[in-house]
Amino acid sequence: MWFSKNDKDRNEDRRGGASRANTRREQRAGEPAFALPRIVWIPLVVFSAVAVGALLTWKTSAMLFWENPAYAIQKIEIRVDGPTLTANYVRKHMPVSEGTNIFASSLQKLRKDFLQQTPIAKSITLHRRLPGTLDITVVERTPIARLGRWGTLAVDREGYVFDLRAGGRDYPVVSGCGSETLKAGVRVDLPVMNALEIVDCCNRTKVGERVKIASLDVSQKTTIEVYLQAGERIKIGWPDMDQHDPEVRQKVERKLAALAAALRASEERGKRLVNLDLTFTDQYIPGQEY
Repeated sequence: MWFSKNDKDRNEDRRGGASRANTRREQRAGEPAFALPRIVWIPLVVFSAVAVGALLTWKTSAMLFWENPAYAIQKIEIRVDGPTLTANYVRKHMPVSEGTNIFASSLQKLRKDFLQQTPIAKSITLHRRLPGTLDITVVERTPIARLGRWGTLAVDREGYVFDLRAGGRDYPVVSGCGSETLKAGVRVDLPVMNALEIVDCCNRTKVGERVKIASLDVSQKTTIEVYLQAGERIKIGWPDMDQHDPEVRQKVERKLAALAAALRASEERGKRLVNLDLTFTDQYIPGQEY
C-alpha cells in the first residue's frame, strides 16, 4: 500500500511522541529528570539545619535571659577608687538603669565606651550579680606631672593624658611638649616618657628626699633640663634616649643618684649647687656652685 509523504511523517511523529512519553514515564518511575548533585544539596541541608538551630537557640536564650523580666536590674552599685570621679558621673555616663534587663547590654561595649569618654579612668569593671544587681568599679589614673606651664592636663606613669581637676600645682611641670600631646585621651611621645622616668624615680626611690623637681623641659629631645624647687638647673641625658631603651630605668637611677650625691657634697661644703651637667659619663659631671 502506498502512503503519501505527509502520512509517513505523521506516523514517525507518532512513534517519536510515544518514545518520549515512555521516557517520561521511566523518569517518573526512577530518578527525577533534574537532580541537584550531592556537593550542592548536602551543604544546603546542613546550612538550613544550622540556621534553624541558631534561630531556636537565640529565641530560647532571649526568653531565658534578656527578655526575661526576672532579670530586670534592681540595683546598681558603684565604687570609685580616686578623688575626682563621682558615682553620679559614672551613672550619668553609663547607659543602663534600674528596670532594664541585666543582659540587654554588652559589658565589653559598656567598658570600652566609658573609657573612651573618660580619659581619667584607668579601668572599669562591670559584674552582673544575679538576678538583678550590677556592680561597677572605676579606678582613676594617678597623676605624676602636669603638661604645660599653665595647662590643666595631667599625665600618669603610663603616659596617658587626662584633665587635672584639682590639686595640680603640687606636681612637676613638663614643658616643651608637642601640641599633639596636649590633648586628653592621648599617650605622650618618647621625650615626655623620658621625663616621666625621672619623676617616677624620684617618687619611688630615696633620691626623691633630696631631689625636689619643679619642672622639666623636653624641647631639646636628646636632653632634658630639670629645674629643682630651690632653683638648681640640671641637664640630664643618656645614650639612645631618642629610642625606646629597655634599660632606661637603670640609666635614670644612676643619673639621679649622681645628682643626689652632688647636692649632698655641695651642702657639706657649705655651698649651693647652681648648674650640673649629667649628659656625660657617670665619672665626669661638670657643675657650678657658689
